[in-house]
Amino acid sequence: MLTMIQLTVFGSMLALSTLTIGATLFWFLLLAIGRWQMFEKMGQPGWKGFIPVYADYVLYGSCWQTGFFWIALPASVICASGGGEPQSFLVSLAGLVGGVLEAFLALRVSRAFGHGVLFALGLLLAQPLFVLYLGFGPDRYRRLDWGF
Repeated sequence: MLTMIQLTVFGSMLALSTLTIGATLFWFLLLAIGRWQMFEKMGQPGWKGFIPVYADYVLYGSCWQTGFFWIALPASVICASGGGEPQSFLVSLAGLVGGVLEAFLALRVSRAFGHGVLFALGLLLAQPLFVLYLGFGPDRYRRLDWGF
């Protein structure tokens, strides 16, 4: 038999997990809508912004090089899997590589739309909001060369 305290704790945990799932879905939806418009500005079909891994591939190809995507993808998988130990060297290295590549991608996207380092920082910290601005704002996409 469950006590009132156990039921209260269970209900609180259920509400918190439901809230977390809802917030995550809302965050993803904002990002996907912003990417849809942003991809349209880049000359890509907007539906590509709704497919999580493929959207990143398209973004790397449009603003940088797809070869860097193929480095960032396994780094993200290793980092997310944990590598068996919480503080393993491989997980730390993968996190560092993935973080550096994401920072450079944010800078490339920022520059492709005529912005600088501070906007790239915004893309890293609040990506859906800044992607929505790029998609629906007045900025125009201009293809960059392959340099940094």
